Amino acid sequence: MVFYFYEDAMKTVDKISIDGIVPNSHHLSHWHGNQTPAALKADTATEIVFRYLCHPDRQSLFPKVGIVTNNHFDTDGLLSVWAFLNARKAEPMAGRLISAAEAGDFSAFSSEEGVQIDLLIKALCHAEDSPLIDGIRKYRGPKEAAFYKVLLPLIPELFRKKDDYRAFWQAPFEDILHSMSLFDKGVIGLEEYEDEGLSVVIDELRPARQAIDHHCQGSLILVVEDREKAEGGFSYELEYRYYAWAETVTRPPIQKIKMDPLAEILNQQESQEAGQQEGQKTGRWMTNNYPGISLSSALKFTNDAGGRQLSRLHPNEVIQEVLSHLRRSAGDKL
Repeated sequence: MVFYFYEDAMKTVDKISIDGIVPNSHHLSHWHGNQTPAALKADTATEIVFRYLCHPDRQSLFPKVGIVTNNHFDTDGLLSVWAFLNARKAEPMAGRLISAAEAGDFSAFSSEEGVQIDLLIKALCHAEDSPLIDGIRKYRGPKEAAFYKVLLPLIPELFRKKDDYRAFWQAPFEDILHSMSLFDKGVIGLEEYEDEGLSVVIDELRPARQAIDHHCQGSLILVVEDREKAEGGFSYELEYRYYAWAETVTRPPIQKIKMDPLAEILNQQESQEAGQQEGQKTGRWMTNNYPGISLSSALKFTNDAGGRQLSRLHPNEVIQEVLSHLRRSAGDKL
């Protein structure tokens, strides 16, 4: 088997698509719309690959296919491709690889090592002082293909010598631990509305995603940055749980809700508030089509560039409107 990062020239070639989904391919993927064999389905592509490697008759699943590919780069994509190509080395590392994949794709805190490896992989790809940056820049082709080329041979070393790379992951990891501790101490406000499946997180600064995922129970999470004293407003983003974009097996499926009516109501209220406070910059409550939108975002108060914008609406107003919309939308999912 050989790995090639996907490009249009491969469109008619028979291949195995790991993690992503591309034309004319057999799937080992968790993206919605995948045709991964039912017996192999799992939450991450890395775990799907291990189910494939453990299948008693795996050779019959995708016979006479010599190419594996992916159409994007991330931690789960990298580790799933490496595990597929290095079955013997990967087998004793299965749990560790899956934890890192969950950290990358879902911001899950499955293990400290998993989070650290995900942070390390991202830093090695993008940090100016990365020892790999020259090789990435010299690569002739898509930057994501370069990431695979330089990192695939290093996977065992990244796990074995993780502490040697501490400078690349320690600071962001400590930030995550700090957020976790603030949740544990009750410094970060957290309210659970179980009937509506909503978690509300309120703090002066947005907590780490891993801490939010670890502590929140709802299928929807409203993250509020209380900047009223410092800047005169509030930052809002309503998000689905961070795995909602994927087809999952052990994590409960999440049905998305149409948020446009809620955005319209909040925009009307925002306009009324703006009329009372002339001269302040304003944004809009948006559900899609703004730059930088994440796979998990459901609704965000933002400017046209997708940047951080402060709303004049008080959290009590916003929370009640979100809860009312969720109650009205019960049984009317997308």
